[in-house]
Amino acid sequence: MYYSISCTFKDHLVDWVLEYLVITEGKARAQTIMDNIDCRIAAMPVFPGLRQFPHGRQFKQWTGDDSKALMKVFVPAVASYLPDEMLKCFTAFLDFCYLVWRPDIDETDLKQIKNALERFHYYREIFRDTGVLIILFSALGGLCSSITESRHITAVKKPWRRSTQYQALSQMLLINQHLDKLATFTSELVYHKLLPLHIYLHRK
Repeated sequence: MYYSISCTFKDHLVDWVLEYLVITEGKARAQTIMDNIDCRIAAMPVFPGLRQFPHGRQFKQWTGDDSKALMKVFVPAVASYLPDEMLKCFTAFLDFCYLVWRPDIDETDLKQIKNALERFHYYREIFRDTGVLIILFSALGGLCSSITESRHITAVKKPWRRSTQYQALSQMLLINQHLDKLATFTSELVYHKLLPLHIYLHRK
């Protein structure tokens, strides 16, 4: 559910908006509009439950928390630039997200969840009708749980332990970058026969 929601929002809906604006307004005008949207997001007033985004949608690394927080302010920021059907698609998706995030779900909630999902499927056709082809964006990132499970220890747990564990995300990202560069470097050493293969395999 985590990947379905965060990736649907980030990798599909937000990208579809940019693609739609490029198709209807042209690339230069679309970029100007997206800059204006970022300014609107950054200018959202301080309010309990709303996170501040001083740089708009621009993140060094998107997280699930980023997606969940941005969902709350994205629709008002894009409202004047999109047709009603697209806004209804967004609101149906948000309704679905907030319903499934509830700690307790009863029969009434299930009916509302089903209704929100049906509305999302209905209104998402506007993206096809306007030429924003879903196939261009491929599958949702991270839907294969085996990938995330196998990488969780090396990409999350070990970097977390190496960090100071205070505002650790940036430290963990830096650790992962260093590990990737080190892995690339050692594989190059093996390729050029500067590092014995058995040592490389032992370190892995």
